[in-house]
Amino acid sequence: MMRELESRRRIYQYIFENPGVHYREIARNLNIPFGSLDYHLSYLSRHGMITVLRDGGYTRYYARKDVDARKKNILSVLRHELPRAIVLFLMKNNGARHKEITGAFNVSGATISYHLKRMVEKGILAVEERGREHFYSVNDPDMVADVLITYRRSFGDRLVDAFVRSWILEKKG
Repeated sequence: MMRELESRRRIYQYIFENPGVHYREIARNLNIPFGSLDYHLSYLSRHGMITVLRDGGYTRYYARKDVDARKKNILSVLRHELPRAIVLFLMKNNGARHKEITGAFNVSGATISYHLKRMVEKGILAVEERGREHFYSVNDPDMVADVLITYRRSFGDRLVDAFVRSWILEKKG
């Protein structure tokens, strides 16, 4: 019984510190077998301690009262490395053209287009068409910055750390 409580506490704490974390990430980082993880996640969900959201091919977990719906939406995107990098790029280059965004990353234009489209559909980015060109911007940069600042440790990303430092300095100055 004590071992079960300790496992559940570790899982809940990890979810609390890493909102929007997906199933395999929990299993991998906590070194918990899938069967045990299923059991504990089901328990935590049934007892209202966590919420479970399906996001494409991922199942994401949140501490029940930790994150509001808008932040969950942003976190679901920022948990992926390339979309996070695109958002960080747009936070510094608001209104960037598709060509500029594609040029900043070493992936195909189709891959960038896929992620941009998905983030526009989720309401995180806005797109403005002028002729044949598309210009992208972050819909609510302050909310995105808040999420990045609040959960920066859970990303473990130097780009996020650099962004947070520059954002805070900019707001102070």
